[in-house]
Amino acid sequence: MGTPIISLQNVSLTLKGNAGNVNIIKNISLDINKGESIGLIGPSGSGKSSLLMLAGGLEKPSSGEIKILDQLITGLSEDRLSKLRQNNIGVVFQSFHLIPTLTALENVATPLEISSSKKPAEYAMKALDRVGLLKRADHYPSQLSGGEQQRVALARAYVSNPKILLA
Repeated sequence: MGTPIISLQNVSLTLKGNAGNVNIIKNISLDINKGESIGLIGPSGSGKSSLLMLAGGLEKPSSGEIKILDQLITGLSEDRLSKLRQNNIGVVFQSFHLIPTLTALENVATPLEISSSKKPAEYAMKALDRVGLLKRADHYPSQLSGGEQQRVALARAYVSNPKILLA
């Protein structure tokens, strides 16, 4: 099947709590290949979001190895890890993380501007059109419904055409 685009091998995540350590993820191994769609299901608090954060290099594991696009990320500097994410991964966060002082268009264009892409507004408009929000491009997050905010977050996640989309 080839090299997985994301590989977690014996990954654990333990956080320190007031009553001692809390095991969030325990010894998980998972390979995700190009073209695969994976769904995580489970009750609230079962570690789904934490697993996504680990898989996207947004959280460091307590133990184990994580590879993204065949690159071991557990030892990368924050700068190199940030570049890897910027160039390859789109993330739709559970709480959207839209910037309240930016319009929908500006929120979607932000990753393109950070990476110095050409024509960020043009590509952002196309992404908003794909999620049916072209007419809401000049609206601020507070002027959008929850579903519309979610679609802005989705457009922002894939506007740079990432190899990996985590949602």
